[in-house]
Amino acid sequence: MMQGLSGHSAKVVKGRSWRACLVVVLGLMLFMSGKESAQATTGVGPYVVPEVLDSNGDPNIVETWIVADEATVDIGNGNGMTTKVMAFKSCAALDATCAAKVGTIPGPEFRLKVGDRVIVHFVNHLNVSGLTPEANVSGIHWHGIELNNQSDGTEVTQPAVAPGGTFTYDFTVSRPGIYWYHPHHHSSTNQVAKGLYGSIIVKDDKGYEDRLIGKGVIPPSDQTKTLVLSDITVCNAPGAGTNPATFAGDLPHVSGIQSWEINYQNHILTQSPLILCEEYPLDANGVYTPNLYVAGDVPNIQSPGLIGPMSEGFTVLTNGVNVGGRAGTPSAPGALAAGASTLDVQAGQGLRLQIVNPSPVRYVRLRLTTKSGDKIPLIRIGGEGGLLDYALVEGGFTASGFDTKYRRGEILLPPAGRADVVADIPKNVAQSSVLTLWTEDYQRVEATYSWIPTVPVMHLKVSGRAATAYEIGNGTKVLARLGGEAMVKVLGAATGGLVLDSGEQGSLDKDIKLTFSNNIGAFQPSIDGVPMPRDFDGMASGNPFYLESARHATLSNTMELTVTNMTGAHHPFHLHGFSVQPIKLTPRAGIPGGSYMFQRKEFRDIVDVPANYTLTFRVSLDDRKKIDGSTAGGGIGRWLFHCHILPHATFGMMSELHVH
Repeated sequence: MMQGLSGHSAKVVKGRSWRACLVVVLGLMLFMSGKESAQATTGVGPYVVPEVLDSNGDPNIVETWIVADEATVDIGNGNGMTTKVMAFKSCAALDATCAAKVGTIPGPEFRLKVGDRVIVHFVNHLNVSGLTPEANVSGIHWHGIELNNQSDGTEVTQPAVAPGGTFTYDFTVSRPGIYWYHPHHHSSTNQVAKGLYGSIIVKDDKGYEDRLIGKGVIPPSDQTKTLVLSDITVCNAPGAGTNPATFAGDLPHVSGIQSWEINYQNHILTQSPLILCEEYPLDANGVYTPNLYVAGDVPNIQSPGLIGPMSEGFTVLTNGVNVGGRAGTPSAPGALAAGASTLDVQAGQGLRLQIVNPSPVRYVRLRLTTKSGDKIPLIRIGGEGGLLDYALVEGGFTASGFDTKYRRGEILLPPAGRADVVADIPKNVAQSSVLTLWTEDYQRVEATYSWIPTVPVMHLKVSGRAATAYEIGNGTKVLARLGGEAMVKVLGAATGGLVLDSGEQGSLDKDIKLTFSNNIGAFQPSIDGVPMPRDFDGMASGNPFYLESARHATLSNTMELTVTNMTGAHHPFHLHGFSVQPIKLTPRAGIPGGSYMFQRKEFRDIVDVPANYTLTFRVSLDDRKKIDGSTAGGGIGRWLFHCHILPHATFGMMSELHVH
C-alpha cells in the first residue's frame, strides 16, 4: 500500500505485515492537525510527526492546549497490535472535538521562530492512580528553552498538576535550535517511558536558514524530516517466561557478537522485560505489586529506592512507530522484513534529519549504510542551539587520542540529545535499492555495553535521480561553510563567580562533581556525594531542596564552570534555563586519556561527560521577561541541573543553580 506524504516529494511505502524479527509488533493511527497545512498523521508511518494546533491568529504567537492523557495506540505501523501508553495531544479548546482526539507518540511538534511567544494551556487528563502519594501528577518542562523561571515546569518552579488540573505556560523563544518537551515532576521517568514527549523546532528570525536553503547549502523543507527516536517496553501476556520476546536472539551487536541476548540476560545492571512485566512489577510509586500488568501494558521502570537497576526500552520507535527489521548487519545488509516502512528518496539529493532522543536511558548511535554496506557520513550542521558556522564530521579518535567510542561519520545522541544532520544520497546508488539508518549499542559504562542489538530506525528507498546533485561533503573533502552570518555568539572570559549569601545552603566549588556515593554497600547517584531527596513531587506542600550541593550565582554574569565525572559511566549533563558553551573535555588527574577540544563554538544544553573526565564550559546568565511578558527578572530563580539518564536523576544525581 502506498500513502502520499503531504509536504514531501517522497512517498511513505507501508506493507501489510512484518514479523520476521519482532514478536511484538505495534503501530500508531492517530489524529494530527497543524497550523500550516494538514499532513498525514503519525499512524500513516514513521516519517511524519503531528504538529500543534495553533488557536491564535497572531503570526508571532502560538497558543494551544496540550493535554496529557492515556491512549491506546498501535506502534507497529498499522498491524492492529496495540499498547496502552500516555500521550500528548493538541487542541484549540477543551471541547468535544478535543475529547474525541487520541494522543500521539511523539506529542505534537512545535514549529517556531525566534521571538515567538508560546502560550500553552496544559491539562492533566491522566487517570487518578489511587496511590499515595498520587503518582499521576504531571507538568511540562520545555527542555533547552531559555524561558522565564515560572514556566520551566519542574519540581522547584511550580506545583505539580494533579489529574483534572491545569497550568498555563507563557514564554518567548530566544534561540534557534532543536528542543523537546516532557514531564519533570513525580513519576516523570515512567511518564516519559510511556510516551509523554514531543519535539520543538525553532528557526532564526533573520532569514539566515532560508538563505542557506536558497543557496543549496542546506536541503529544502521537502527533503527535511524530524526523527524522534525513542524506545519502549511492552508486556506480553504473563506466564510465557519470555516476556516480551521482542527481538530475535540472533540479531547483530556492534561488538561483533551475534548472540547479544546471552550477554543481556547476564548483565547485572539491566531490568529485563521479564523482570519489569512479571517477576518484579512496580506501580508508579515504585512499590512491588504482583500481577500488575497484562498484554499491551507499558511497565513502570523507576526503581523504588535511591538505587536500582535500569535498562533501555526493548522496542525502538521512529516517530512513535517501529520501522520494521532488516536482515544482516550495517556493513552487510540483507533483505527487509516484510512490510518494513520505506521513505522514497532520489539518488543525488540531500537529506536533512532533525533528530531528538527522548529515551530515559538509551544512547542513540546512528549509522547510515547503502545496500552494499558502504557508510554514508552523517554530517552535523547544528542541533541544540541552532546552526553551526561550519559543518562537522564527528566520531573516531581525535589527534589528541580522545576516543569518542563511535566511528567517524556516525552520530551519537545521549538521552535528551538532539542533532541537525545532513547526508548526501549517493549519485550512483542503484535504483530501487534501500539505504538503512541503524542504531547501535554504545559503551556508556566502562568495559561493557548495555547489550542491546543493532536495529533499523529508517529505510530509504531510491526512486529516481535528483536533477541537481547535492553535496555538503564527507570525511575526505572540505566541508561546506554554512555562512558568515551564523549567529553563534562566542562567550568571553568569566565576569563573575559563585556566591553564597549568609544563611544560604550551597557550595562555592566551581567544579560540580557527578558521584556515586556509598549507601549501605551500594552506589547511589549524587552530586558532590549529596543525593537529591528521593521523593519530592512539586506539590504545594513545598520542596526542601536547598542542598549543600546547590550553587548560587548572580544574574547577567558569564561564568566558567567544570563538571567532573567521578564515576565509571557516562553521564549527559543538563542545566535548565541557560544554554552552555562547552570548551573541552580533559581526563581527571592521574587518569590516562586524550583531551577533546570542542571543534565548533555552539550552545548546548546536553553535554555527555565520559567516565573520569572533566567538562569545562561557559554560561551567560542572561535575563528574560517574567511570565507576565513585561517585568524583568525572569532569569532569577531555582534552575535544576542533573544527569539526563532519568533514573540517575531520580536516584539523586540532581541539584540546582539558584540565580539571584
